[in-house]
Amino acid sequence: MKSKKNTGKWNLTVRTISILIGAMLGLSLVYIIQNEANLNVLLGALTAALVLIGINVIKVKKKKDVVPDSDERTVRNVLTYFLISTHLLLGLSFLALGIISLMGVEFVPVVSLWIIIIVYLLLSGIGAFIVSRR
Repeated sequence: MKSKKNTGKWNLTVRTISILIGAMLGLSLVYIIQNEANLNVLLGALTAALVLIGINVIKVKKKKDVVPDSDERTVRNVLTYFLISTHLLLGLSFLALGIISLMGVEFVPVVSLWIIIIVYLLLSGIGAFIVSRR
């Protein structure tokens, strides 16, 4: 009866594959009737399927024992790191925007701001990983 237990773990993936098959059958039916295919539906179904399968893989492969990966000191160190890094980002952002305003620049491209935010998230994630391993 191992297969029944294993099927229960992967139930979300089985349902996701069934939904994908249904979406593909529906798209083929629409194509047969109207002679046009809407690929947006297929892309949306594939995206949702990848997310759901990823969630199921993480859920199945998750650690089962009750021993925590980190203690209170590690959690406190990570929280302190995030607190300091966030304050540094905000301080440097206000300083940079103040200097840019004093230079007479009235418009800052949104792309530049997104790049700063993404670099911050990347660096804070790497830093938190390093701090959590110490």
